Amino acid sequence: MRQKGFTIPELLVAMFMFSLIIGGAVNLLLAGIAAQRSSLATEELLDQTSFMMEYMTRVLRQAQKDLGATCLSVPGLNYEITHDGEGIMFINGNSQCQEFLLQGARIQESIPPAPPAFLTSDNLLVTSLQFVLEGESQDDDFQPKVTFSIAIEGQGSKPEARPKAKLQTTISQRKVDVPN
Repeated sequence: MRQKGFTIPELLVAMFMFSLIIGGAVNLLLAGIAAQRSSLATEELLDQTSFMMEYMTRVLRQAQKDLGATCLSVPGLNYEITHDGEGIMFINGNSQCQEFLLQGARIQESIPPAPPAFLTSDNLLVTSLQFVLEGESQDDDFQPKVTFSIAIEGQGSKPEARPKAKLQTTISQRKVDVPN
């Protein structure tokens, strides 16, 4: 009489094949989740960086000349570099003294008498912020230009998985700079 069923070797081969298929499916699922996390972190980095750069660009473009040295150290300047190149001070479009600077790992905006506010969230680490001026004095024939560069990265459990960006832009002052 013949019994129907599987032999032990057949059962072991079937279990091995099943575990390979399940293991592959789990790996695909985990890879998809990791790719989605990376994509969301990159999207957050780009969204916040884009907003921050657009805001800084707009405000710096509307800067006014400080004729009475009420904000800047020298009368007649449009901008002044502060904090060893990691900050810039100017008179904004509302005639208020304003400063952007790197404070810790975040970009801070200061418009006295209001308390300083951060332009970047806790989820981003600004590793570098540098400002360079050209044509800022009245002794040249150049329109004032501000070039700023930012190196920024997102948060993450592994340093190699953090999204990173290095951005640079140059802004010229909106109003024509003519000597007084």
